[in-house]
Amino acid sequence: MRKKRRVLLVDGYNLIGANSDLYREAQMSLQLARDKVLKLLSEYQAVQNYEIICVFDAYEVKSKEAVMDYYGIEVVYTKEKETADEFIERFVYDNYHPFLCDISVVTSDLTEQNAIFAYGAYRISSREMWLNLSEADKNISKRIKAINEKLPRTKLDISDEILAEMEKLRRGEN
Repeated sequence: MRKKRRVLLVDGYNLIGANSDLYREAQMSLQLARDKVLKLLSEYQAVQNYEIICVFDAYEVKSKEAVMDYYGIEVVYTKEKETADEFIERFVYDNYHPFLCDISVVTSDLTEQNAIFAYGAYRISSREMWLNLSEADKNISKRIKAINEKLPRTKLDISDEILAEMEKLRRGEN
């Protein structure tokens, strides 16, 4: 049986704008803010079963659409005179299928939410996505801690008595 495709479409600048710290950082360096969002999304993808596409407007930039890979995240810079909302609506319209593809869209733009909802996609507000990203970060930290606790302290599984004897030998106490 064919596995259902799960896509998370993210309006990148909308997500940046919903986080006050990142928004302030974007005023100084938009590239750093984008990189932070993409890093968080790549970590989120590691614990969620989504194909993530992050869309950034290039509305006033004279360029063609650019698609890049950032640690498994597909990053799309829209073509000249195309907004992220227009790209997202087109993508949902072209790809949504009730049996083959679930699409969730991260945006806080109410007009955009209504448009993609009409096409059958799910909507996630940017604030809700920040909560999801925070929860995923906590889960990743818990997993790493659990893995580290299970790792042996030595490369060999040696009993404490033998380790004590070896330490005495090392110090020349025998």
